[in-house]
Amino acid sequence: MAQSPLAGVFQLKQIPAQPRRLWGTGVTTLTGLAIGLLLGHLEWGIWAFMGGFASLYQHNQPYGRRAAVLAVVGIGLALAMGIGAFSSTWWQMALALAFVSAAATYLCGVFDVMLPAGFMFVLVACISAALPLHPRGIVTVRVLCVLGGATIAWLVGMVDWLWNRQGPAETPIAGAFRAIAQYTSTIGTHHQAQHEYQAAVAVTAAHRAAWSVAPDGRLAMLAHQAEDVFRAAIALSSKEAHPLPEDDRTVLMNMAQHVGSPPASPLSATESGPQKDPHWRRWRHTLKRAIEVVNGREVMSHQPSLYRPSVGERLRRGLSHESLVQPAFLRIGLMVMASVTIAHMMGISHPYWVPLTCAAVLQGVSTVIITQRTVQRVIGTILGLALTGGLLALHPNALLTGALVVVLQLLMLTFIAKNYGISVIFITTMALIIINAGVHPPVLPLIEARLGDTILGAAIGLASALLLWGRASSRRLPAALSAALNRTGALFEKIVSSGTPPNLHALRAQTLDSLLTVRHLYETALGELPRPPHEDLWPVIYAVERLGYLVVSICDSTHPQDTALAKTMRSLFGALGARLAGDQDVQLPRIPAIPRYSAVEEQLWDLADALDMTNAVDRTGESS
Repeated sequence: MAQSPLAGVFQLKQIPAQPRRLWGTGVTTLTGLAIGLLLGHLEWGIWAFMGGFASLYQHNQPYGRRAAVLAVVGIGLALAMGIGAFSSTWWQMALALAFVSAAATYLCGVFDVMLPAGFMFVLVACISAALPLHPRGIVTVRVLCVLGGATIAWLVGMVDWLWNRQGPAETPIAGAFRAIAQYTSTIGTHHQAQHEYQAAVAVTAAHRAAWSVAPDGRLAMLAHQAEDVFRAAIALSSKEAHPLPEDDRTVLMNMAQHVGSPPASPLSATESGPQKDPHWRRWRHTLKRAIEVVNGREVMSHQPSLYRPSVGERLRRGLSHESLVQPAFLRIGLMVMASVTIAHMMGISHPYWVPLTCAAVLQGVSTVIITQRTVQRVIGTILGLALTGGLLALHPNALLTGALVVVLQLLMLTFIAKNYGISVIFITTMALIIINAGVHPPVLPLIEARLGDTILGAAIGLASALLLWGRASSRRLPAALSAALNRTGALFEKIVSSGTPPNLHALRAQTLDSLLTVRHLYETALGELPRPPHEDLWPVIYAVERLGYLVVSICDSTHPQDTALAKTMRSLFGALGARLAGDQDVQLPRIPAIPRYSAVEEQLWDLADALDMTNAVDRTGESS
């Protein structure tokens, strides 16, 4: 269902706080500021605090990924501090901030870095641009302080590795089993499509978690088993029109609870479904094998195949026409540069707050979200400026300034996932207190200038969202649908052209990734303004999703080699893909009978029906 542009402005989302992230950020901030105070240089502690922003990127990810993310983010924040400092003229500021905004958005997008994503890099660069460049060598000191703060963030972020070495990797794998359990309870209901998608997302997350652990270890095997169980459930759902037995759901939930270590009492599964039905037989066998791994009995005779895209593949994917990363980083880079230019032309002498506001509202993934963030940014900034005025009127000394920065950061972190507008109150106050500690400008002119800058930056950001790539999702959706179908066809062709199941883990993972991309584009397209009529595309999208999931589910099945069928399927999938890409003149070849994969055949017909391409061909393959 389409979102209202103002639906979420005042909504307080029921998202639980993350205590580990809160105390980790608090310890990082306090440590950096304390070192600065002990050395008699509060400003050093403030700059180290900005390096401590790296702690905001500490999510419940496996330690290998967490270590890499925290290290790279810390280096990136130091670079942002250095680049922002070289802004003695407005055009240098425009180039510097545009580069930081675009690069941070692109890299965070292609490497799936979660919120606050690229925004903290822009914030550091903008604050750096507002600080004076004297005395000589001060930029080097600031960069070193940021690196020092980032180092503290890295150490605090990794400290629980000492006593819980696999804990973060267990969470997504357990989540995969829970999502599969939920999916099996909705088979045959109108909730099936959504929970099938959620299970696919969870299985993908489990694989990513398993990248950082030993490939022959327990967690990697369980990630592999979660995918096998999911694919068996998909295959069974092609024949079953009712939810699976409650006992099966219960055992999956129990498996999720014992991902970290085997249970004291071994788990077991009850016999369910017709004994001779091949789909039920596969389900029982796969479930029992997964239970054996959970119970601690090593039953896998081969190393799990866990596909991991290379760095180059990720970078190329961010530039593809299927990805939303490309329009996002181009738009934010261009508009940050434009915002500095416009502010300069309007006579604003230090326009760093205009691009900061512009970049902040452009963090949304759709025009509806960007509209909401614009309203929240303006309201939150007004309230934040009022709070700033009250706090600066107290003329805080070094110790009080440090305490305020810590409290404001924790309040910002508490509310940022619940309501962006509330968090903006504390982001605004925190940023201005940091700037005041380094520059000590007159308070009232500072507040008045920031209010005008905020309104200008928000207006530029909102206008750019509507005018530049405002329909990026809509325009990419047909190509993404075509790409997902082409990968599904390539996977199916490889399956039927080989007498034994080939090593398809890479193509299988790419196909699943393409299907998830289609759903993401569809959901973001529903948030475009003015709203496109994409609700009508849902039957086609679901048909492509369902076909892709069914093909993914049969990757390990054995069958006789059938090169003729593979050739026929290549032609058929090519025609369907061309039609999805917008070629309305393509003719659909005959859909052949595929008795061995009747569910795939039926789904091909469903897709053809959804595309309204069956007027020339009936289900016997004869022209009508």
